[in-house]
Amino acid sequence: MSLEELQRKRGRLKENAEITLENMEKIADESYRVADVAHHARLILDDIDREFERQTGLDGKDLAFLFLAVGLQLARIVIIQRLTKIEKAGSGNRNEKTLHKFQNQLMKNYYNGVHTDEKLYYASLDHIVCTYGVPYDTTEYLSKASLTKLLGKNISWNFDLEGLVTDNLSLFQGANHRFSTLGHDPVLGLVFGTGNIMTNTITCVRDANVAGAFGIPILTSNHVIYSSNYKNPKISIYASTIRMLEEAIRRTVQEPSAFAAALIKQILHIGTDLYTPYRIQIPASNLVFSKAYVQKFTEYISMGDLIKIGASAKIADFINTLICAMHFLLYHPEEYLSQDLYAVKTKKIIMYSNAIASASNAIGVGIKMALDDKAAIKDLDIGGLIVTIQRLLTDTKYIHAVKEEFIISEFNKLIRGNDLNLKEMDW
Repeated sequence: MSLEELQRKRGRLKENAEITLENMEKIADESYRVADVAHHARLILDDIDREFERQTGLDGKDLAFLFLAVGLQLARIVIIQRLTKIEKAGSGNRNEKTLHKFQNQLMKNYYNGVHTDEKLYYASLDHIVCTYGVPYDTTEYLSKASLTKLLGKNISWNFDLEGLVTDNLSLFQGANHRFSTLGHDPVLGLVFGTGNIMTNTITCVRDANVAGAFGIPILTSNHVIYSSNYKNPKISIYASTIRMLEEAIRRTVQEPSAFAAALIKQILHIGTDLYTPYRIQIPASNLVFSKAYVQKFTEYISMGDLIKIGASAKIADFINTLICAMHFLLYHPEEYLSQDLYAVKTKKIIMYSNAIASASNAIGVGIKMALDDKAAIKDLDIGGLIVTIQRLLTDTKYIHAVKEEFIISEFNKLIRGNDLNLKEMDW
């Protein structure tokens, strides 16, 4: 080996030694840095936590969305309370006026202007279309006493009343007919109530008490007799429930328009009774419990309450979805580290708005009850409260997951540090 070769090798060894020392110095510095990060891990994690809160905190435009969401949720509560306010049935009932007007618009499509005489198990189409009342709402019996009251009023009948008068009939008392008649059942009424309208009958549940609230249901039907102008309805002799259904089915096949008109009338009639003092019972409850128990139970929870809760929850969900969609339209990738962090801001807007609206409603109801307004409990926004609790559970879980991922990711970046860029040795 020549002297020049030895000198070259010596030069490379020196260069490699310097590279090794430089690399070792970088590694040592990195070790000290990692050790320092580990030593101050708590402070660093707190800093990352604060950075997360800064990134996901609500700024000016987010607060605008928050106020909008709160306003919409409060408006929902007020509107639903107004629409479901308990009012006496009759001409002064606002909901009844609205539904009757809607009925008039719908029924135009079903009436052909042809008048037909009524008979047992048959209600004329003009009777179904042109009147608001339903036969199963009748509470007065066709007795000698009731007919005596009508003397001198120039009332004519389409029926020979002989054989239809009954003086010993007792199906129910007063307004509790709602808890006795299947037409007032919100689900079974679609069958029996519609059939009653098509056949001028009333179908009742008569129970034989077995053990207090429970009873064995017995279905009975009666004819309802109207005067020639479709007024003065009176409950008459017993009819066959089976035949009533058969006649309704037969007419549905032969005259679908009569069925459609009767079904619409049935649905709208239930709608007019939902938020009246006696309300509408839970579906099929009078088939399981005695009338007295159903009436008592309906004072606490009715079909109208269930509809109110469901509608309130659905509308609250719709408002939340609308706010989410609108807020997402303002997302700009260059302004935020990730879409997940921006989604956390959206979740906070929804959670806070739902919580504020529910708390405001609960406080208002609490104040009214403290002032001895016990009926105020009906104004509690249960549907919105359910949505609020659901959002608090699911959105809080989502925020915690995003926060955990953010903190772990940022801490790993600090531990990993930058590339050391170690030099390679040349042999």
